[in-house]
Amino acid sequence: MSHFYPEDKWVVANDLNIHYLDWGGDKTKKPLILMHGIGGHSHLFDEISPEFSDKWHVVAIDARGCGDSDWSRGGYSVQNFASDVAAFAKVTGLYPFDYYGHSQGSRIGIALGAYYGDFVSHLALGDYGPMPDPSPAGKATANQRMTKGTKEKPRGFFTPEQAFDWHKESEPTLNDNQLWQIVKYTYRTNWDGILIPKTDPEMKWLLGRTALKEGEFLWDCIPRISCNTMIIRGETSAVLDLKQANEMASKIPSNKGIVKEIAGAGHGLHSENREGTVKALREFFSGQNN
Repeated sequence: MSHFYPEDKWVVANDLNIHYLDWGGDKTKKPLILMHGIGGHSHLFDEISPEFSDKWHVVAIDARGCGDSDWSRGGYSVQNFASDVAAFAKVTGLYPFDYYGHSQGSRIGIALGAYYGDFVSHLALGDYGPMPDPSPAGKATANQRMTKGTKEKPRGFFTPEQAFDWHKESEPTLNDNQLWQIVKYTYRTNWDGILIPKTDPEMKWLLGRTALKEGEFLWDCIPRISCNTMIIRGETSAVLDLKQANEMASKIPSNKGIVKEIAGAGHGLHSENREGTVKALREFFSGQNN
């Protein structure tokens, strides 16, 4: 793959300034929209975006309240997020599109496929379903996600190096390059020169009762999905259990739902097995396993 950098762009969608990374301006190619998880940002797809640019016009979006997009007084329901993606597509003209949503981006995709399915050709839902994994490991993972572990995160950092050291201790599985990417794109400098998170603090409710409350709505959405859909699960994931993934696929009408497990990956999917995840997505988007 050639080495190149995306272009930072903004559009107004649902009265919010939405930031996105455009990895290829050739609009003759099929659009591919990438959507991150809770508190994430568009740069989380930097390592895989170039691997699709040969056949797709790739864009990675900062969801409302995340990255360099506006915070919202209207809240952060899954319906809001899905409506933003549809509005983004209308404003930019990037539709019909293929879609890969990871973690919360998967839940957004469920609502997107149900209510804006005419915009979507292929829907890839990455390792998050309507409800948490009910196993003991799943419950432990959900609790850790809600509490962010036992170590309290500082409200800010005085230097990038201080932020790097904190994340290195908290996330020992990440390499130094991944950690510096977190520091660079997750934080901004406030009026006092302190690094603080870009994410709206209101987003934290998505880690608890709000996510559980939306579960019934998302189960109701799944039979409404009208496009080809692949539910992707990390082989060792404790976020999406295989039973739930198979049930999701079975409820999608006209046999348009399939399940794909990524060997050697957990919830991180493309960050844990990039080659396997990219291969599965390319085959699905190309119609090889529909």
